[in-house]
Amino acid sequence: DIVKTNWTGDQDSFKEVVEGCMAPVIIAGGEKGGIRDILEITKQSIRVGGAGVAFGRNVFQTENPTNTVRALYLIVHQNYEVDEAMREAGL
Repeated sequence: DIVKTNWTGDQDSFKEVVEGCMAPVIIAGGEKGGIRDILEITKQSIRVGGAGVAFGRNVFQTENPTNTVRALYLIVHQNYEVDEAMREAGL
């Protein structure tokens, strides 16, 4: 099981959500944002125990979806910071 929810807007409130759930919590895509915005939100969620993301248009409508997925992977699974993930992914 997983819980898919919207980003709450800040790390503290998202941490409460994560700690209150007995299943891994992932972030839903929400409104369209810039690449840096979605990577920052992803990193903040991972810092407080989030398990990942379920993004659609915030990936597929970017200039380079493959590089965007690579940056998300590096943040979620390799614990990269946003700037280094963007650099490594060619964003």
